[in-house]
Amino acid sequence: MNKILGLLLFVFLISACSQLKPYMPKAEIPKVTKFSPVWIKDLDPSYESGNLPIALQSPLIHEGIVYIGHNSGSMQAFELENGKPVWSEFDGSTYHAAPISYKDQVIYGTVQGRVISRHYTTGKIKYSVDLGASVETKGVVHEGRIFFQLRNHQVFCLDVETGKILWGYKRSISYLTTLQRASVPVVYKDRVLVGLADGTLVALSVDEGVLLFESKLSTASKFVDVDNSAFILNDKVYIGAVGGPLNLIDPNTGKILRRSDFTVSRAPYVNPTEKGEQLLFGTPNGELILTDKNLNILNKVKISEGVITSIVPFKQGLAVSTTTGEILYVDARTLVVSEKFRLGHAYSAIFGDMESRENYLSVLSSRNRLYTFH
Repeated sequence: MNKILGLLLFVFLISACSQLKPYMPKAEIPKVTKFSPVWIKDLDPSYESGNLPIALQSPLIHEGIVYIGHNSGSMQAFELENGKPVWSEFDGSTYHAAPISYKDQVIYGTVQGRVISRHYTTGKIKYSVDLGASVETKGVVHEGRIFFQLRNHQVFCLDVETGKILWGYKRSISYLTTLQRASVPVVYKDRVLVGLADGTLVALSVDEGVLLFESKLSTASKFVDVDNSAFILNDKVYIGAVGGPLNLIDPNTGKILRRSDFTVSRAPYVNPTEKGEQLLFGTPNGELILTDKNLNILNKVKISEGVITSIVPFKQGLAVSTTTGEILYVDARTLVVSEKFRLGHAYSAIFGDMESRENYLSVLSSRNRLYTFH
């Protein structure tokens, strides 16, 4: 009898277990991040071991296309949505800045000293002009003219439609220890404002390139370059020399109105608020500093061990790049970092500018990897 009861119990247990669903742990749903790459391109050129090529240039997004200079010597264009190649044209040079768009043109400079204009959808060349030294900045267009600064501390003005040279301004720089970087020209009314490697800000007339004023921003003995681009807000200029304080300047006279208590790594991002415009600066020691228009500090947060190199709006917040191989997503109001995206290489950094446009973010790392996020 006991054997029969035991057998029945065994059968019951087997039957019951057969009705139970096996335990399956729930799969974790991956978090949707702010930085979701839609495509990545490896643009590393061929090189010999020990001679690591570093990318200093920046991308441009325009009309659904991403433009980027490849360090093998070609300007390249990719479809923004999927990275499909649109065109690639050989220039025989590397690049140090981003292209710009103007009407149906994409215009850019090369390290070999040429300014080149191509049709934005076909890559067909419109003009190529030799300026004699490396073109270090992207172009700035104003009323049919385009302005560049070169490695030899020369500023050129060209006709943007034809490439004809209208004037050039050459500065004699006696300093032997400079960072060999250049400030992007900025146009204010009838003048072009340019920071130079001897620690000065100069104003040149738009029409003829005549020197209107010069303002000494640094009195250090070396590395005095004013390589941050001038930024203009409410008829005031914000600019500083490397390693020195930020200066608030009258663009009509060059008079220094105020000096900040902090140094900055790039021109500021304008942060609009209900109380008016605020300025957000990145610093060489990894801080974000929020100020009012008079440079009074409202908030300061350290977010990185590297240099802050670019701040752009992205997905209701801010994307911030650094020299330590990461992109940070920052709340524009509190400056709190909520996400990080690592570029994945020991020598990755971002030395150029990020490009945020058409709801996309395009970034070129120093290791020649082009990331496009959406």
